[in-house]
Amino acid sequence: MKIALALGTATLALLWTGFIALSAALADWLAGQGGQLQGGLQALAQWPLPPWIALWTDPAAAEAIRATIVWSVEMLAAVMPWITPLLDWVAPLLWVVWAFGMVGLVVLAAVGLLLMGRMRKRRQFVAAR
Repeated sequence: MKIALALGTATLALLWTGFIALSAALADWLAGQGGQLQGGLQALAQWPLPPWIALWTDPAAAEAIRATIVWSVEMLAAVMPWITPLLDWVAPLLWVVWAFGMVGLVVLAAVGLLLMGRMRKRRQFVAAR
């Protein structure tokens, strides 16, 4: 049972670390893009819809989605000067969140091991009676 707990803890730790590493890399990339990101999003909003979408959606709904994307890009362009400096802080904050998550995971694993040890002692005590 202890081996299963250790393997589960290690698996969760690897998944958590991978998720945070990918998120931090994405945040660093976004921070490095700066003003180029806005131009890329505007180009994305101008892309024509593929013809096969007409088979799956109503043309009015597709245009509503496009209008929403254009509106989102315009709103992002308005706040981009304030967001860009804040993006530099995202990756370090993600690693702080990772550290708290790992501490919590290790504490839960330690509590699990402690409870398993108590269960074993209790079984031995009951068996000795």
